[in-house]
Amino acid sequence: MNEDYQKGLILNIPVKLPYAVLEKVIEEKLQEDDGEENGMAEYAEVKFAWLEKNPEVDYDITLGLRLKAKTFLFKNKELELKIHLKFNFDPVTNQFSLEDYEAVGENQNRIMNKIVQVILNKFLQKKVLQKSRQNLSEKLKQELDKINTKLRENDQPAEGLLVDAQLDQLNISHFEFAPQEVYIYLSLTGEAAMEVTKIPE
Repeated sequence: MNEDYQKGLILNIPVKLPYAVLEKVIEEKLQEDDGEENGMAEYAEVKFAWLEKNPEVDYDITLGLRLKAKTFLFKNKELELKIHLKFNFDPVTNQFSLEDYEAVGENQNRIMNKIVQVILNKFLQKKVLQKSRQNLSEKLKQELDKINTKLRENDQPAEGLLVDAQLDQLNISHFEFAPQEVYIYLSLTGEAAMEVTKIPE
């Protein structure tokens, strides 16, 4: 084979993650009791959660929550609020973090809105903002290993055709928040070669 021929494999893949999938995960996570004080389950029962693209330039996405309060002041009252979120991602270090947020009460009672906002900001500061910085490098490496294992196990996609492929890198280039979903743009590099062992009749 001509050694000057480049076997390089470069793939740029947009992965669509619908908000509906994330909403179910958020509802479950917010209801979990982690054994620590000031958990969401201590203040309220999450009845419903939804995500939507934030129309304002300052934020990426809005998380809406409908809650059934457990606190003394609002016991059994249903409250609605929105949390505007702005994220930051560094493609060089694969560092993903929550850069900024704003909690806003969506109830008719202004005093209730203010109290809910204070409680929620306290919760977000302790439970979310301080733990929001995630390095995705290890997760990407795990996924890369899984893909390479699948490629080795399925090296004959069709009769008479052998494929030798190995991915070297899996990176995230950026995130895009759309009206109904978030797109994760992946970049994959590696090498691939094919061998024909039988000519189909």
